[in-house]
Amino acid sequence: MKRSPARILAVTAGLVAGGALFGAVAGAVAVTILMTLLTTFDRLLLLSAAQTGAVLGAVLLPIAGWTLLRRVPLWRTLTGTIVGTVIGSLVGLVILGFIAYPIGVFIGPLLGAIAGFLWAAVRLRRSVPVAHEVERIRVPRGADA
Repeated sequence: MKRSPARILAVTAGLVAGGALFGAVAGAVAVTILMTLLTTFDRLLLLSAAQTGAVLGAVLLPIAGWTLLRRVPLWRTLTGTIVGTVIGSLVGLVILGFIAYPIGVFIGPLLGAIAGFLWAAVRLRRSVPVAHEVERIRVPRGADA
């Protein structure tokens, strides 16, 4: 299959846009779960988490998409990495939030989200079997086929 630079650029732009959108969703979901558990609501915290998630998603999804997740279906890539990011963010908050209290509350969810995304990407990569190169299908052409 011929890979044109325009197609590669279009796919990369789509991955950046999708990564930003779904990264924002992942950040907002993680903070919404946290605020539900704490029975409080902070609009600025929710907006900040969505913005941070959008930046991380715009960077991480194209990198993972072109390296680890080439053979993984797009819907599994998006749902799997969102779930991994949300779980990683909450685990990072719990672990680093208690160990290094003042700074851990800010750094923990960020590092946890990155680790959760990478864990989900590797797990998705291993779940899809490697497709061996198949023979080309011979298509008859005209009368001399």
